[in-house]
Amino acid sequence: MAFVKNTLSNLPVTSGNVFFVDAGASRAADGNRGQDPAVPLATIDAAIARCTANNGDMIVVMPGHTESPTAAITMDVAGVWVYGLGWGNDRPTVTSSNATNFVLMSAASCRISNIVFVLGVATSTACVNVTAAGCIVEEIETKIHATSQFTNHIMVGAVEDVIIRNNRLLSLITASSNSGIYLDGCDQLQVYGNEIMGHFDIAAIDNVTGTDEALLAVVKRNLVRNISDSGMAIDMDDAATGLLADNLWAVSVDFEVGFDPGDLFCLENYLVDLVNITGKIIPTAAAAS
Repeated sequence: MAFVKNTLSNLPVTSGNVFFVDAGASRAADGNRGQDPAVPLATIDAAIARCTANNGDMIVVMPGHTESPTAAITMDVAGVWVYGLGWGNDRPTVTSSNATNFVLMSAASCRISNIVFVLGVATSTACVNVTAAGCIVEEIETKIHATSQFTNHIMVGAVEDVIIRNNRLLSLITASSNSGIYLDGCDQLQVYGNEIMGHFDIAAIDNVTGTDEALLAVVKRNLVRNISDSGMAIDMDDAATGLLADNLWAVSVDFEVGFDPGDLFCLENYLVDLVNITGKIIPTAAAAS
């Protein structure tokens, strides 16, 4: 019982039910109730099925947990939080052979935190695809694979009030993803604190390719390195609005070609296009005095 007590005492406070997922536990099975970490569920999807909508339910994915689903993990119960425990190589890891979505957030106000994602197929459309309002994607990591690639690491559809924060999105440096974060008409969006590094053919943050503009978006404190010799750091729709502040961009294309903020107001964004030089503020035109 000491193990249960210590585990619960370190969790965020919630008024809902708490379910545990740990495929490495000797008694793990998807037929369990899953509310005792000693008798956990074996998969995240099974835990989601036990949750109640808008109840504050939390799914605690234990350190060292691994699973390899063949279909998307579908977060289709509103208000559920999938919360990974652990750090470094002990974080929960999902290796998927699904070529469409690893995680589909299709119910409102869901949240996913601190999960590592590894490709098990040649390409996958998205690691996390957000299609419902009020969702949060935080502290996930997409691992570099020797040959495989996410087309887009995180996708956000035409839904409002989504937060994408503190994620680490890594792509191959020779083969290409299209984008790190792909935005489609998602208003009141917040994208901050993300590290996006690798080869992105279109843009590390893309709000242009076949998409609707993001309105009242806040994009701040992101660190981006796009190695592609044609891809951009950020490419926002010409009608996109909001704030672009305190971002650091590094590209391999010519200086101003790699940056298009649309109609977002820009505050202290730095861009560099060569090694061994310091970045400079972009856009280069200063506000009128």
